[in-house]
Amino acid sequence: MTDFYDPQFRDPSISRRPQNRRDDAWIRALLGRVNVGRVATVWEGEDGAAFPFITPLAFAYRPETHDLVYHTNVAGRLRANTEHGQPARATFEASEIGALLPSNDPLELTVQYRSVIAFGAARLLTEPEEAREALRVLSERAFPDLRVGVQTRPISDTDLARTTVYSLAIERWSGKENWAEAATQTEDWPALSPRLLRPRPLTVTS
Repeated sequence: MTDFYDPQFRDPSISRRPQNRRDDAWIRALLGRVNVGRVATVWEGEDGAAFPFITPLAFAYRPETHDLVYHTNVAGRLRANTEHGQPARATFEASEIGALLPSNDPLELTVQYRSVIAFGAARLLTEPEEAREALRVLSERAFPDLRVGVQTRPISDTDLARTTVYSLAIERWSGKENWAEAATQTEDWPALSPRLLRPRPLTVTS
């Protein structure tokens, strides 16, 4: 079982359930809708011990360069982990969550979801114009009615000195969706009442 999931021998972007896999166009569309994702990085100590870390953040996908850009404070765990590898192995996740779907079978209790996982190498954007352009894309992605340098002031060198800008070059990605209208029920137990069978809407999109 362990060897089967070794990323050196099995592509980690391939889902175990083919019926839930989605194509590249679907992935790009989801990345264009969702505003917040999570980046996972690892700090490896001199003794070989690994400490994984997840950072939720705003992001933008750039189709022309097939990368994800995001930024954080000038100091922090994400910067340290990324700088430590430079480029550092990283995994990114973004998702949309629908409703909780009840069932009379505890293993069939489920949730509607759409998700993207991307694997690649992250680096700090240290060239001023490269970082400035990434920040512009990120800003206008989150606020499409605002243009940097028009509705907002331009991004200055002082701004660049106050933040860390990253690019995650995507090497592999996968899209997965399970948006069933109802969960599977078992005939081995009394059916749920119509009230209990109703989906439980969630308002979280992240």
